[in-house]
Amino acid sequence: MTQHTRAPRRASTTPSTASTAPAPTVRDWQTLLGDRTPTPVQAQAIPALLDGRDVITTARTGSGKTLAFLIPAAARGIGMRPTRGMQPEALVITPTRELAVQIRDVATELGMTAGRITGGITPGQTTREATGKGLITGTPGRLKDLIGRGELRLNNLRYVVLDEADELLSLGFLRDVGDILRHARDQQPQGRTLQIAMASATFPAEIRDVAQRFMHDPARIDVAPTPGADATGDILGGVSTATHLLHHTTKDALLTDAARHTRAALKEPGGCVVLFSRTKHLVKRRAQHLGDLLPGEQVSPLEGNMDQKKRERTMQALRDGQSRILVATDIAGRGIDLPEVRLVIHLDVAATAEDHVHRSGRTARAGRDGTNLILLAPEQRALWQGIRRKLPAALQPPATPEERQIDPEVQEKRGQGRGQGQSQGRGGQPGRGAGQQPRSAQGGSQGQRQGAPRQGQQGGGRSEGRPQRSEGRPQQRQDTPGTGAGRVGPQRPKRRR
Repeated sequence: MTQHTRAPRRASTTPSTASTAPAPTVRDWQTLLGDRTPTPVQAQAIPALLDGRDVITTARTGSGKTLAFLIPAAARGIGMRPTRGMQPEALVITPTRELAVQIRDVATELGMTAGRITGGITPGQTTREATGKGLITGTPGRLKDLIGRGELRLNNLRYVVLDEADELLSLGFLRDVGDILRHARDQQPQGRTLQIAMASATFPAEIRDVAQRFMHDPARIDVAPTPGADATGDILGGVSTATHLLHHTTKDALLTDAARHTRAALKEPGGCVVLFSRTKHLVKRRAQHLGDLLPGEQVSPLEGNMDQKKRERTMQALRDGQSRILVATDIAGRGIDLPEVRLVIHLDVAATAEDHVHRSGRTARAGRDGTNLILLAPEQRALWQGIRRKLPAALQPPATPEERQIDPEVQEKRGQGRGQGQSQGRGGQPGRGAGQQPRSAQGGSQGQRQGAPRQGQQGGGRSEGRPQRSEGRPQQRQDTPGTGAGRVGPQRPKRRR
């Protein structure tokens, strides 16, 4: 903390790179916050970034991390001027399109010239959106694609932010992020060092490897951490101020209970409720059902297969108050800024403790009150016990005797003898047990071919209790000889996805 109180005095004696640009000088960075008091993460991270240090911030969602890494760039004049072509001075890499759009809008409000590069828009729209912009936000795949084609050049890049770093560095993003950072580092003129900031609510082990390879003596800023460590040493950072509750329900009563709690939370005008589901098809089905149970309310679904325009319309309807109920996959759990979220409901237990942390962080943001509610069906009790053990104490609801009681019939149906959580069905539906082996075998094999396993799930699609139709792909016939697990005869080779 000592270095942070001294930083503004040191910065005031340093010539500002923004002296000829329409941006405040370094010593005036607090004016960019307006009449707001800096949050703890802003008070610590901004001076360190103004000193030119690399920074890793670990703080709960809603703690002001976006402004914590944008203000130092704006205060130094980075990303404030138009540029030639796609040659940004600042680059913010995000895991989702929605977060990229949100950060672009916040940067624009700070006076930065900002654009975004994401999927869901045409090449022409991308060119118009990102050309001439001093700051570009984008998703890893699209950024890497344009870098590879020579359209996005990083030779002027001075400042890089990895937002929601734990998600970016998870399986599927790690290689792209590494390639982008490596290319940016190689393009730096001699004598200039690229400044890198990481912002996240959690700190998984993969971040350490990237930090060692690309960052220079980064400052670690952990705001009010209550860490919980798992076997790999991953740290769940941050403490939510939400009220955490657990309610026991059944599979049949799940949506009725969810509608009742939603109705109570929205009794007063304003605010919204976010309900999380594990799969895309459950989001659509549950949104429709909740719409029937809550007449007069617009229930909005949000999942990864929606096209970009529809996703943006959904988010705008929530921000405008036209819709007050969002049913979403974990795509809504990370970094998306929503109006006052009074209640988060977990219709399904999260796949990992990190996912649960991010979901829970949608409520009780910026000092507001909020409630985090788990609706726990018997079929998901075993999975919940594994998640609970890895959560910080501040994020755990009061324990109940029922949650540890696994019904023997449910255990048999889910095939618990093969390993805890192995046959967890989608949406908490039980898998079929030994008494129905042929269908179980077919369903397991079918699920494994049609869906890649989520991080934190064991056995991938094999854990699904019944075959699911993968959206956007035709369902393969199960009566085709040689395609079912356990059948005699030649097997079709499984394609790697």
